[in-house]
Amino acid sequence: MTEEELLTTAVSGADRLRRFAVHLCRDPAAAEDLLQEGFLRALANRRALRDERLVFPWLFSIMRRMFLDQRRRTEHRAKLLELGSFTADPPVGNLEEEVLRQSFSEELAGALAALPEEWRTCILLCDVEGLSYEEIAEAMDCPLGTVRSRIARGRAQLLSSLNRSAGTPRAGSGVAR
Repeated sequence: MTEEELLTTAVSGADRLRRFAVHLCRDPAAAEDLLQEGFLRALANRRALRDERLVFPWLFSIMRRMFLDQRRRTEHRAKLLELGSFTADPPVGNLEEEVLRQSFSEELAGALAALPEEWRTCILLCDVEGLSYEEIAEAMDCPLGTVRSRIARGRAQLLSSLNRSAGTPRAGSGVAR
């Protein structure tokens, strides 16, 4: 499908797409932003459309994925901010809670920087950006098993580094490799 054909089709169904965006966002201004971003993403990825008869389901799925990704990031950031002011110690040995408790302290930033780039990227996409393993595999252009392995190894290394920097071994830090 050419760029012009996609634009013509999208504009002809803009009311349907806008209505769907408003349904998702429940805010006309945010829906308009989502609609525009969805059009841009569709144009950039138009070669991914395999069956031109399915252009509207494809456009709806793009907008829905974008909305869910934005919502997941917003909720995750809000949770990080909320937990950043939490003073009680979390359960010991859980990397995700350690990350939230540390709230990207110098120790955590250093431990993240020490990881191999692929491990660090997978962990950040999962634990900070909230992407699923499947989405990370797509973004990293690698098999799902590789993503799982990188995240598991990276989390184990992070937990070990955080325990060393704290100077006290914590329960659960003896992760087998």
